[in-house]
Amino acid sequence: MKDHPSAHRYPANWPVRFLCDCKKQGKPITIREGFAHDISANTMRIRSDHHICTGKEVAVMLKIPPLEQGSDHALVKLVGRSLMTVVHEGDFLTEIEFSRFEADGHERLKHHLNNRFGSPFFATLPRMA
Repeated sequence: MKDHPSAHRYPANWPVRFLCDCKKQGKPITIREGFAHDISANTMRIRSDHHICTGKEVAVMLKIPPLEQGSDHALVKLVGRSLMTVVHEGDFLTEIEFSRFEADGHERLKHHLNNRFGSPFFATLPRMA
């Protein structure tokens, strides 16, 4: 699983909900839950108990923890394309490339990434590839 060459990935364990459209397999559309891992401004990996077919567009709601204690979570709604799904430690790990965001979602995501991971501590860690 690869990311854009200039995009830095950051460690995360942020809750997500995603819409799974498995009509081609004769299954109903369902809302599934998982966690966003290894997130950047362009991609993320979703870990869940559900396989997401490669090449599918997926509607995702990302719940970003607050930057300050007592603040609300930031909800970012986006649509992404599934690039690949692999089995990882008994769950599915799906690479999602972002296609479009609702409202100012992309700017909000970048703001949270910069403010949360722009600290000197994270600057000294090796970047995930």
